[in-house]
Amino acid sequence: MAGWKKIVLGTLASGAVIGTTVYVMRLNKMSAELETVPKIMLHKLDLTGITIRIDVQLKNPTRTGFKIKFPFIKLVYNKVTVGSSQAVDKDITIPPFGEAVINAIMVKIPMLSLFSQSGGLIRAMQNKDAVKMDVKTLTTIDLGWRKVPYTKSDTLTLSNKQA
Repeated sequence: MAGWKKIVLGTLASGAVIGTTVYVMRLNKMSAELETVPKIMLHKLDLTGITIRIDVQLKNPTRTGFKIKFPFIKLVYNKVTVGSSQAVDKDITIPPFGEAVINAIMVKIPMLSLFSQSGGLIRAMQNKDAVKMDVKTLTTIDLGWRKVPYTKSDTLTLSNKQA
């Protein structure tokens, strides 16, 4: 009789280990499946500087919903960081096979920073030339039992249409 108890307990323990391993592997794969689609556009250009608007679409193509921290955005022009968004301590829930959209993340680039770091950007904006910028999206994916950092960089053309 004691032998049967050991077999049953061993089977249950093995099942729990296998189930946990499969669950963890699925969550780790899910973190690699998060897709971010940023869009940037000129919001305002005046004597104080440039304000750029970023909209980020977050896509979850997996069957498990999760939460992420509000994305932090860095703008890079000619390999120089020219501006970044504010850090916001807010959770965003993305449902399974769903999306979340974050509109109007504003990045202010002061005029003094433009002249000292990347003067070509202001000339291109005034001439309505195409401006290629790197948009770096940084966030943390909350998988429930652990948090995974997520970073993605996209090169986008800045639209000169004001929002």
